[in-house]
Amino acid sequence: MVEEDRITLAPTEIYGRSDEEQNEPRIWRRKTEEPPGKCLIYTLTIIVIIFAVFLILSSIFLRISTPEIETTSVSTRDLRFGGNSTNPYFNATLVSDITIRNSNFGAFEFEDGSLRVVYADHGVVGVTTIEGRRVEAHKTVKITCVVVEIGSFRLLDTKGLDSDLRLGFLELRSVAEIRGRIKVLGRRRWKVSVMSCTMRLNLTGRFIQHLLCE
Repeated sequence: MVEEDRITLAPTEIYGRSDEEQNEPRIWRRKTEEPPGKCLIYTLTIIVIIFAVFLILSSIFLRISTPEIETTSVSTRDLRFGGNSTNPYFNATLVSDITIRNSNFGAFEFEDGSLRVVYADHGVVGVTTIEGRRVEAHKTVKITCVVVEIGSFRLLDTKGLDSDLRLGFLELRSVAEIRGRIKVLGRRRWKVSVMSCTMRLNLTGRFIQHLLCE
């Protein structure tokens, strides 16, 4: 009897179990480089941030505002008034204290300015000069004893003055104007500061009341 040929079938490759595969050492591969598109986005983002910071700093440090001028007090001396209905008159000396506030990051240098005193709506009754000077950055300068002589002799029309003298009050308005330049980080800008103050001259008490500046 012829023996039968027996063929043993075996797999040509040996596959490990799934749990064996998990225990095998991992192979770390080098991370691929960022694509050029992402680098461009990062660069643009940084540029935008730098530009925004520059704008914020510019708005803070390069912004130039107009210095503020204000009359803090006014006193009177040598007050005289009288006359009749056809020839009323008044004369007085006003002594003012003025402050100039510079809120900029650069000094404010102004030329000689002017201070005018107006009686009601009749016209200017006195003029004087505010001497020019320098106000440092973020400083307030006080100018004392600004003297102006006022008098009705400057008026072309004294209509209504007699009735005001009898009432004992004169409505006055002082207008100051100074012009100067401010230098901030190499930039120079001319600014004009204007102040308008209303007040009432009490003839009986010989003092100023209701001083209000804008």
